[in-house]
Amino acid sequence: MPSPLALSLAALATASHLAAASPLVPRSPALDTRADSTQRSHITVPIRRRNPDALARRDADSFRRKAESLRAKYGGIAPNMVNATPAEREKRQNSIQMTSYQDSEWYGEIDVGTPASGFSVVLDTGSSDLILAEPNCQGCNSATPGYSPSSSSTSSTSQSNFQITYGSGSASGALVKDKVSIGNYSQPNQIFAACDSLQNIVDGTISGILGLGWQRIASSGAEPLVQSLAANGTLPQNVFGFAFQTHTFTTQSSPTAPGGELTIGGLDTSKYSGSINWINIAQPPGYWAIPLQDITVGGKSLGITDDQVVIDTGTTLIGMPTAQAEQIYAQIPNSQQINLQGQSGYYSFPCTQKVDVSFKFGGVDYPIQENQFNAGAVDSRGQYCLGAVFALETQSSSISFIVGDAFLTGVYNAYRFDPPSVGFATLGSGGSSASSGSNESSSSGSSSGGTSAASSSAVKKGSAAVALVAAVVAALLA
Repeated sequence: MPSPLALSLAALATASHLAAASPLVPRSPALDTRADSTQRSHITVPIRRRNPDALARRDADSFRRKAESLRAKYGGIAPNMVNATPAEREKRQNSIQMTSYQDSEWYGEIDVGTPASGFSVVLDTGSSDLILAEPNCQGCNSATPGYSPSSSSTSSTSQSNFQITYGSGSASGALVKDKVSIGNYSQPNQIFAACDSLQNIVDGTISGILGLGWQRIASSGAEPLVQSLAANGTLPQNVFGFAFQTHTFTTQSSPTAPGGELTIGGLDTSKYSGSINWINIAQPPGYWAIPLQDITVGGKSLGITDDQVVIDTGTTLIGMPTAQAEQIYAQIPNSQQINLQGQSGYYSFPCTQKVDVSFKFGGVDYPIQENQFNAGAVDSRGQYCLGAVFALETQSSSISFIVGDAFLTGVYNAYRFDPPSVGFATLGSGGSSASSGSNESSSSGSSSGGTSAASSSAVKKGSAAVALVAAVVAALLA
């Protein structure tokens, strides 16, 4: 499978750095598998969610831009553009109106170089490259902090150029090797792209993207940061997990709100109940892609399955082939297909209509939170709302379903390097923290025995702190 356009979607709104200390959590001795494991610990990172503009409205045009960016990321197009010429596609992309929707991106801070400089980067399991803006990069906001290789005593610039073009965005620069740290985990010779041009990719104080996927889909060819930390034995456990917290932003809302947490090197059992349901990913590892066993609407099974559904924290929406999207909306009373800027594949339903949609992974039905499936009003009348599921035609033999944050905000989602798998659990507390080889849940087709999670009591006992910031930025894509 060719390398994808490993980019999260562009034009993030102006943001301020958010500083917070996160506990450095000792592992429970029962979880130790190495002689020196008592000296290792996972990090728990608070995530904050940011509304970029207290006056910004959720509109359909931002929804359309997010959907177009997802399509571009995976080489997809609108259903009615499948047979269109490039000129026809371009013409239709510049034709229609705006609708109501507020997008979200999760970002965290990494330290780069010597002396270390902090940069905010989007946390994206759907890509694998680390991309950073250089100072005064073309297409960047004047407020965007840039990485300068010449300012770091540990940097070395290769002769290899880096360039990606996708949709209406692009990134270009050179590959650099330098020390990169996330929390107290450091990789001294991380290869990444220092870009002097970032068109429609970053904005404000967001400096780039941290790809959390696998090396196989890295456009740079470099081993991704967290995969590298797992491979060299730095992490106490080769796993990371997200617990997202959502809010309803209004024009009167504070620009920031708690957005949950990212844990690296372990899982936080205080954020989920029961045990992790691990599902093996498609081989060889590239995307975090797992089998979908069914979709139900209102308790009715639709019999929709797929072998490789990409789990993507860098995407807000849920994309799937037209036929399957239409099956879902056929079960939602008074729903209808709509076009945005001449492109088909979008759907709306009465805003007062209750919607119950669940996806089955690893033998378990996981519901999409109703307020996440409802992606905002189509227009100012507020009678019809957009559904988070839209039609995506990737023209790919392998990838056709993309599941983003509309689903992921409703579950604890974990990512394990060995064996390669994605895990889900019900949000809550008091989760299982069994050691490797225990009876922790695993789905059919997945490996038995789970990755250990640090207990919530260990979280409370952590005495060290890590200057690691994570936040959620609500981004209106340009």
